[in-house]
Amino acid sequence: MKNNPTVFVASIWTSFMSNVRLGESMKNQKLLCVAVLLSLTFSGCINPQNQEPILVEEIELITEFTHPWNESEQCLEHEGDQRCWVSYIPSNISEEDGAPLLLDIHGYGSTMHIQKNHTGLTELADNVGAIILYPQGIHRDGDPQMGGGAPSWNQGTCCADAAVFDIDDSGFLSALIDLAIAELPIDETRVYASGWSNGCGMAQRLAMDWSHQIAAVACTSFYLLYDEQPDYIATPILEMHGVLDEHALYASSGRSTIYNPEMQEDTDSLTTGAVQNLMRWAEYNGCEGSIPDINIPGPLMTTTGFGNCDGGAEVHLITVHQGNHNLYVNDWGEPTAWPYYVPGNQGLYDTGQIMWDFLSRFTNEPSASESSI
Repeated sequence: MKNNPTVFVASIWTSFMSNVRLGESMKNQKLLCVAVLLSLTFSGCINPQNQEPILVEEIELITEFTHPWNESEQCLEHEGDQRCWVSYIPSNISEEDGAPLLLDIHGYGSTMHIQKNHTGLTELADNVGAIILYPQGIHRDGDPQMGGGAPSWNQGTCCADAAVFDIDDSGFLSALIDLAIAELPIDETRVYASGWSNGCGMAQRLAMDWSHQIAAVACTSFYLLYDEQPDYIATPILEMHGVLDEHALYASSGRSTIYNPEMQEDTDSLTTGAVQNLMRWAEYNGCEGSIPDINIPGPLMTTTGFGNCDGGAEVHLITVHQGNHNLYVNDWGEPTAWPYYVPGNQGLYDTGQIMWDFLSRFTNEPSASESSI
């Protein structure tokens, strides 16, 4: 009896695929496909008139990671509120080793969807195999004169409804990290936070509140307006700020008082600028020296910072010489929507890559007591 080798190979493939559970993530698997050069006669042995051997070729079957979080908005309940986020999960992440996790937090008056398009970090995520979560701030019906009625984050003395009504944004973001680690193949030692404007301040508060979770922070255009916490562990911090920032001034946070009346009576908040933020984090991180030991000048930006801090942490300030409030490549908003429009840098430099180059140098290794449990 003669058999068609094409049918034979197809039957192997059909049998394999019938055992694959669709909708679940799969690790790369190898399938040995029998490739027959010519039509052979199969009757328990090779046709004696054709003694050429059967070739066996090992073919790498590349599979893609999929997860429901990548398909739609997700929410959890926290402190009586539905707290939501959208995700970007590259199909090429390493399930075996675990992927780094990055929280990218939007600014005041923005949304998780706008942030995803604005910062343009999805291409970076594809390149480095990182999972990105874009959480959504909430609002109450607060005084519009104080920024009420628009999404914001409670980073301390700022901003808007989140600060005025003392929304537990920090607790929500910590819970989101825990849930992501439970649901996704994440390397717990590589959990990072980033954000823009109010989201940058929130990312820094996250490091202060949950330094056991956050390996490093890199963000743009705002400061930590929050007190040091007693259980804080030194965490690497990078803040990028434009000298020409018209919203969060380089020299101070004074203009941000419109977003929370309490800031008008908080001297520390009023006087915090980019340099003060650098020096404050240097103090919190136990950095050596009273003046920065990192000074890297450049035509577009200058990096200043402290490189010898507790636990191997560092603190950097990147001053963008002609930078405004939006240091990303993409514009925020449309020109016709001014003042709800802030132009980007139009590709002059890649802010996402600059931040990732800093973040990816650090891991949050468990302490000896944690690892022995």
